Amino acid sequence: MSTQVHRRRRKAPRRGDAAPHWLVQLPYLLVLSGVGAGLTLCAFNYFRKGSGLMAAALLIGALARLLLPESQLGPLAVRSRSVDCWTLVILGEMVAFVSLSVPPMNKTGLILAGAFGVLIALTMAVRGGRLLLTGRSSPSRKRSPG
Repeated sequence: MSTQVHRRRRKAPRRGDAAPHWLVQLPYLLVLSGVGAGLTLCAFNYFRKGSGLMAAALLIGALARLLLPESQLGPLAVRSRSVDCWTLVILGEMVAFVSLSVPPMNKTGLILAGAFGVLIALTMAVRGGRLLLTGRSSPSRKRSPG
């Protein structure tokens, strides 16, 4: 006896005023082209400019994910809004930190690299503190009522 399971694909809600398909892909394409152009610059021995462009593209992607509704983001919306934004911001800041800390470094670059390092450390400390204060536990650790 064979049974077939019919699964429905989950589709994003489309309204009559929804953006055209190519416009939905625009934020993702901007981030992707920024990272691609940055990698190209790095390949041509312009490491600081290329990694700065990649960092800017990731931070613009985080801003787009924060401000635009999910129906206009396309593949840029993968997880929840907060997880996507934090991931893009932390990756963008880390790439910017690396681009500013590569020798030869002047005094301004050292100050900016230190500021990015402090910002990343503060972000991680705040997130860790919030997780400790809220006392989130995994689903397997939940106590049964009674």
